[in-house]
Amino acid sequence: MFKRLFIGEKRINLLEIDSTNAYLKELISMSDREIEGLVVVTKNQLKGRGQQGNNWESENGKNLTFSVYLKPNLLAQNQFVISKVISLGIIDFLMDLGLKKLSIKWPNDIYCGSNKISGILIENALKGNKIYNTLAGIGLNVNQINFYSENNPTSIIKELGKEQDLDELLNQLLFFIEKRYVSLKSGKEKFINNNYLDFLLGINETLNFKVDNEIVKGEIKGVSSIGKLQVKINNQMSEFDLKEIEFLI
Repeated sequence: MFKRLFIGEKRINLLEIDSTNAYLKELISMSDREIEGLVVVTKNQLKGRGQQGNNWESENGKNLTFSVYLKPNLLAQNQFVISKVISLGIIDFLMDLGLKKLSIKWPNDIYCGSNKISGILIENALKGNKIYNTLAGIGLNVNQINFYSENNPTSIIKELGKEQDLDELLNQLLFFIEKRYVSLKSGKEKFINNNYLDFLLGINETLNFKVDNEIVKGEIKGVSSIGKLQVKINNQMSEFDLKEIEFLI
């Protein structure tokens, strides 16, 4: 049922590593063979990173922490679509498991209700005006029950009440990521862009944000092609990078 073409067909399993993205980056730099779809997975990621350098909390042997190597052949200006693809692949997977109230908090945190369940770190290497390669680091909370992070994370076991087999879940998740990635390769970028907005947390809602150390009210209207958040504030549309705006929700 979850047969894949190439993502995860080659896999490196590690008991413990600082960061799967860092390990994969070093591996690729030392090799003359680049295998698209190569996955590095670890039971214990000691220095997992999220957006803005935040740490990713993960209990040893309880969650999925892995990285995928991709060769998307996209223009650099369109690189944010990779983030959309990975986010939607995770959403598809979680929906298939039966989780509800799923959304994407810009740029690519996956939420279940008001709680974060998955984080993504995309690192693109550019050559000229094109993306040479992509490292997609993914953390997904699976069997962890107790968390100490301030953002009140959740996990699959907390949502479904049942412990999961990590190897089985990884195969399923890679299937859904590959399905979205193949759709991008086949030219369905417009569908991906629209679908991302369908799941974007807070779109067309009035929310509180912090901008330049001031609290303002605004409405999320979309995301630009390069990944900037488009927010309507005082009837004027503005675009923000990740470090320029903070959600207060």
